[in-house]
Amino acid sequence: MQNNKGVNMMENIELVKNKKDCCGCEACMNICPKNAITMEKDEFGFTYPKIDNEKCIKCGLCKRTCAYQNEKESSKTIESYASISKDLELLKKSASGGIFASIAMKILEKDGVVYGCSLEREEDRLTPKHIRVDEAKDLAKLQGSKYVQSKTGFIYQDIKKDLKDNKIVLFSGTPCQVAALNSFLGNIDKTNLFTIDIICHGTPSIKFFQDYISVLEKKLKGKITNFSFRDKTEGWGLKGKAYYIDKKNTKKEKIILSHLSSYYRLFLNSSIYRENCYNCKYAGDNRVGDLTIGDYWGIEKEHPDYLKNNGGVIDEKKGVSCILVNTPQGKKLIEKFGEVLEIKQSTFAKVAKQNGQLNYPSKKNKDRKKILEIYKNEGYEGVEKWFFSKLGSKKYLYFIWEKIPRKIQLLIKK
Repeated sequence: MQNNKGVNMMENIELVKNKKDCCGCEACMNICPKNAITMEKDEFGFTYPKIDNEKCIKCGLCKRTCAYQNEKESSKTIESYASISKDLELLKKSASGGIFASIAMKILEKDGVVYGCSLEREEDRLTPKHIRVDEAKDLAKLQGSKYVQSKTGFIYQDIKKDLKDNKIVLFSGTPCQVAALNSFLGNIDKTNLFTIDIICHGTPSIKFFQDYISVLEKKLKGKITNFSFRDKTEGWGLKGKAYYIDKKNTKKEKIILSHLSSYYRLFLNSSIYRENCYNCKYAGDNRVGDLTIGDYWGIEKEHPDYLKNNGGVIDEKKGVSCILVNTPQGKKLIEKFGEVLEIKQSTFAKVAKQNGQLNYPSKKNKDRKKILEIYKNEGYEGVEKWFFSKLGSKKYLYFIWEKIPRKIQLLIKK
């Protein structure tokens, strides 16, 4: 027997047959009219939907809303730019060029709302989750890269309500989260919705990140209160920073060198993402956000004349972003709020040269299976021990390398 949606009313719905078919976006949980879907962790901390068949009415909304398993609309890039914010304070707190923060600030000034990922403290642990911001004082929570999966919770429902209340809404997330939001909203009026997707490598699990933080706390002999994946104290690059309180209740900071951080290195080496990230349908030139933003790696080769050192207007030390305009809505966003940005023309091909995920999904590292098995059996302490054992004496070379200014590093790489 089938209902009028073509769903077999006698069979239980199976949302995920293979882990590579689920990105953990939580749209199915949001759309369920009976709250029959929850997200449950597997042995590695990755979350997948579970249906309570006692509550499920077999309506099939969850299956149809899954953007990851269904063909959904995407766009080819219309225009490409190199860009940096004119607001030096916003720029300082951003991972690269401060594009998201600058646009978000203008949205807030128009009495709009902004949604993005924040590191919140839940059950005394740092937890990446999407939150709603309607005041400028809270915008800093959404700034900066978070190299970990974000919990969206029921945020899509909140966005739907804001749109129905005629609020201007800006949403920033991974491409799969943007696609999930668009699918969840369906045919409702999206005139006031603007979406920004990031150039995403892949997403480790929240549990893996939290366990890394716990191991780092033991090393620092303190309690980490915040964590920056991309600190710019020493300029634009790939250094993190831990903010913590030591045993004497003194606030301290610790620079995290990317080559000497197990979590950071395993992230960059494509070793710890969700299974689907290695087959991501959004890693390419078909984009789902109105805008796509990311670091403009390779700007010094593609557009040397744009840089301040060469007489241009972009100060590379402060971070440079790329902007891909993918839809008329994205073009409208740039036209309305572009005055807060330095914008210079580029091309998709130039931007994509050193942003691999604009060409293809991340390639699974050969050690991924081993790393996850160690994590399952020995916890993050085991992963940390394995990492430094494999690193060996190279750690001394990396320590020296990380102390070299990025400008000189680029010269050496040439």
